Amino acid sequence: MNISPANQPPARPRTFRHQRILRIQLDAYERAIEVLADAVRQRNWPITATIGIANGGLAPARGISELLHIPSYHVNAKHNPTDATYTEATGTVTYDLSPLTTRPATSSLGGTVLVVDDICGTGATFATLLPELAAHLGPDVALRTVALCRNAGSVFDPDLWIWTVDDWVWFPWEPTLAAETTVADLPIPSRVRTA
Repeated sequence: MNISPANQPPARPRTFRHQRILRIQLDAYERAIEVLADAVRQRNWPITATIGIANGGLAPARGISELLHIPSYHVNAKHNPTDATYTEATGTVTYDLSPLTTRPATSSLGGTVLVVDDICGTGATFATLLPELAAHLGPDVALRTVALCRNAGSVFDPDLWIWTVDDWVWFPWEPTLAAETTVADLPIPSRVRTA
């Protein structure tokens, strides 16, 4: 496991209104993946692969890869000390590129690679991983960032995202929410947001 450099600027706190959990229902998630894949096609980026940031970026990376008929890889990264609701990010990202770097096929990637996460909370995970991935993949690879959600407090804008959020988000692959949890469902998307 590697740790983000100490000279990285501190993470700005994410925006949490503490009013409800924003829930992404399965139908909204599936449509979000379709909208993101369509946006990639419309931009004519020569996409050769996706790299999902585990854990939350794995499902969307695989979904986009299936629709674009390209391979999907992953790396591990963690920015929150726990998975508890409303946990503030530490500003330190621990990461492990070995799931990617130990695969022979990734050394020959060219074109454009989508780096995918479930949420861009502060931007620290993308900011930490992009230079590391670029160093591994080489100068002939362009990296584009994709997220389902972007927190309103983030200082980093992914290249593409669906929802801008101001509270904690629940994703379809996470454990079921407690019955007494106040939730608001995010709408089924029809368009992508861009930087």
